[in-house]
Amino acid sequence: MEMRPLQYYKWLKREWAKVGLILSIYLFVFVFVFVRNYDFVVFLLLLQTPIYMLHQTEEYVFPGGFDEFFNTRIFKIETGDGPLNPTFIFYLNVGLIWIVLPLFGLLSLVNYNFGLWIPYFSLFAGIAHILLSIKAGKLYNPGLFVSLSLNIPVSLWSITYLINRGVLDSFLNFHFVIGLAINASLPIMGIVLLRDYKKSSGKVPPQ
Repeated sequence: MEMRPLQYYKWLKREWAKVGLILSIYLFVFVFVFVRNYDFVVFLLLLQTPIYMLHQTEEYVFPGGFDEFFNTRIFKIETGDGPLNPTFIFYLNVGLIWIVLPLFGLLSLVNYNFGLWIPYFSLFAGIAHILLSIKAGKLYNPGLFVSLSLNIPVSLWSITYLINRGVLDSFLNFHFVIGLAINASLPIMGIVLLRDYKKSSGKVPPQ
């Protein structure tokens, strides 16, 4: 039976994190085989995308459960079925990690400045998982292992290399601000989600 576009969309929306794991393998091979020797700076920028796909795999596949962790431990929603819902998760993760990151990584072929914020984004995303564990009072949250083993060390190594090569003037710069700002926007989105969820569930009267 032939699948229609809507069926593909529903399937991808349900299985996107597993698809991301497969994509990450292909992207690792691609950047190491075709990009690494062509332009090492672009290689470092594009490398952040498959690493972050592994991060998503830990969050939503093995062991998964980041949405439930965030809803119960951060938002304090008892059921775990709350503001951080599958639709928001799908559009945010696919849009930001599958489209924006590789797009700006590829644009760095034209000018490095297009993608120099990407290692900072990955660094702060990893640090965010440490802060989430502290806030939740838990030793582990889904995404923390890849954050500690890949996101933080590889992004720091990338930034250090870029500084040593003179591509970045210093650690603190405009690209630092962009990476931090993107990560800072996520909690703001979370606050909006929580507010709308409480209003829709009748827990907070409309203003």
